[in-house]
Formats: sequence, C-alpha cells, structure tokens
Amino acid sequence: MINAIKAILASEGASGLVRVVCERIVARPIPAFDVCKPFLDGTVGLEIGGPSGIFRRRRLFPVYSMAARIDNCNFGNRTVWEGEIATGATFNYDKRHAPGNQFVVEATDLGIFTTESYSFVLSSHVLEHVANPVLALTEWVRVLNVEGILVLVVPHREGTFDRRRPVTTLEHLISDFERKTSEGDMTHAPEILRLHDLARDPNAGDFQAFKLRTADNVHNRCLHHHVFDTSLAVRLIHFVGLQLLAVDAVRPHHIFVVAQKLGHSLSPNNDPFLGQQALHLSASPFLSDRL
Repeated sequence: MINAIKAILASEGASGLVRVVCERIVARPIPAFDVCKPFLDGTVGLEIGGPSGIFRRRRLFPVYSMAARIDNCNFGNRTVWEGEIATGATFNYDKRHAPGNQFVVEATDLGIFTTESYSFVLSSHVLEHVANPVLALTEWVRVLNVEGILVLVVPHREGTFDRRRPVTTLEHLISDFERKTSEGDMTHAPEILRLHDLARDPNAGDFQAFKLRTADNVHNRCLHHHVFDTSLAVRLIHFVGLQLLAVDAVRPHHIFVVAQKLGHSLSPNNDPFLGQQALHLSASPFLSDRL
C-alpha cells in the first residue's frame, strides 16, 4: 500500500492521490461497462492473470459482481502479485460468489480449454507482460463463444514507468507473432534498463535490484515487453479480427478496449475507431492520444 501511494505521488502528485482515493470510495463504472453489461450478466467467463481490483464491486468495470462464474489463469504457481497459487476451485474473485476454477497455464497457450467455451474473457494489465501479444490474443479469442466479449485493459505509457520509452509499433507485434517469439524473449531488456522510470516503480528497488529482476524475467514476468497508447491497443484488437464496441482511456493509466467475437463468415467494421479523429482519442485524458 505504501509503495502504491509513493508511485501515485511520483507520477501524479498530491492531486492524483486524492483522485485515486475518491475513485476507490465513490467510483462509477466507465461508459464501456454499460455498453457490454448485457453480454456479461449471468454468464461464465475466463480471466487472464486475475484477480484484478479494477473489476471488483464499485470500481471502474465491476463485472465480478454480475457474472455467474469466473475462472482464472496464471502463468505459474507463484507470482509477484498473488504469492502462492493453488489450482482447483480456489479463484476468489467476489465475496458473494463461490470461487471459480484456478488454472496454471501460459497466456499464450490455453490448450486445456476447448474452443468457444467462455462467454467473455477479461485481462487487466497482463498483455504488456506477454512477449507475444498477438499469439496470446488469438488464444483468448479462440476460447470465446461467438458473440462473446473480450475486455482488455492495458497501461497507457504516459501514466506509467514506461513514459520514456517509445510506443511499440503494430508491425513489431505482428513480427513477434510470425517469428514465434517465446516468453523467454529479452529483446527489449536493454531499452527497459536504459529508459525505465524507477521513480514510478518503487517495488523495483534500486537500479541493481531492478537489473537482477529483469534478468530473471522468465520466472517473475515483471517486464513490460511492449509499450501501449490508445491507438496501438485499438489497432491490435482490430488486427485479430474482433468488432470494437467501446474504448475508454482513464486516468491514471488505463486503456479499456471492449470487443466482440463475430461469426466465422463476418468481418468487423471498425472504421469509427481507427481514424485519428476517433472520439475516444479526442476525449482521452492522455496528451499523446489527442495529438
């Protein structure tokens, strides 16, 4: 908690800390939540890398309270964020629901799940930790039912310790997919060590501790392999063939993208979301989106 407060003060100052505290107390769901509520109410979903505070009751996207059941995947039996993880019916995501099923699998390989087995997939601040995001998304889309919903949240560079790094290109993400980049990839480590803003990442310790953590990323998965702005997040979801429904950029560092899986013979029409004049860009709180 103390480190989280320090990170907010470093990135947004005292006014930012007041805003975050107010959001925790009286938060209202963002517009994107209202768009997809009919697709989430009473259905069964899968989260990648949960549980996530952003999906809890009285938060920005409170899907936990309305789903019939949510299962979860994590990459290992222990993570920096959750500590020890036990498989089975142990995923406690909401105090008024029975636990969902907890699985230990890579985000890029959901082979234990049959195709079209979930009504929605959730992912909050996970995709940036994945070395091959396109491969991960193709798996997440595969397990979605037709007309199922993907709720993706990634960090905007302006609000994070990535603020000094350039936004990754879509072409780079496609290349990672075509080259079959593995989760042990360290291509971006030199850039990260050079440009990572440690003042916004108090959990990383000093530079030497951060360097050691970076070298062991295959086990801790703390690195942000890729850097997002709102435009990249939108174009990536379009690339994997989903129909965009809503996009919201929200302080301090959230990009919400909600999209739907279409029938196998249908193609998305995402033109309203792809142009530089798109409403979600002009309304974004992040300056680089508006520019």
